[in-house]
Amino acid sequence: MDFNKLDKNTKQELHSLFTEYSEIVGGQNSFLKMIEEIRDIKPSPLLNKSGAFHTSKIKVSLSKSIYKETFSTLFDAIRREEKTSDMLDGIEPKKYKETMNMMKTLKSVIINFEVKNEEGKSFSFPILDTSEEKKTKVTFSFKAIFFYNLNEAKKVLNYNE
Repeated sequence: MDFNKLDKNTKQELHSLFTEYSEIVGGQNSFLKMIEEIRDIKPSPLLNKSGAFHTSKIKVSLSKSIYKETFSTLFDAIRREEKTSDMLDGIEPKKYKETMNMMKTLKSVIINFEVKNEEGKSFSFPILDTSEEKKTKVTFSFKAIFFYNLNEAKKVLNYNE
């Protein structure tokens, strides 16, 4: 997804959301540094059995741990969603079943970002947006932090009407 191709209202909503996230973390630079640190952890920190990991300023925890198969199915679904705007569009039956199982598993997973050394400062978001029936999508926040190029997060933070 290219941030520049989104409609004005969506851009404004995402800008407000990411500005809020960056203020909680300690500013835009801290927020971008957090994203870089998350990306530098290999293998992906989302696969930790404990469902938690740390950056220099943030403790990140998942409401449920994610297994490698679910994780790879999620990333395949994101790629498909980017191409066709639908995770399930035109996939073979076996992949369809895997994707549906991944969606069932991840629909209730919330990722929580808690600032270390500051009581109560945190933000969270779900991996999947299930607000529209039959139109489940991966949230932009998840994709921007764990999947997209860092420039997408920069575009969102620097957006001006």
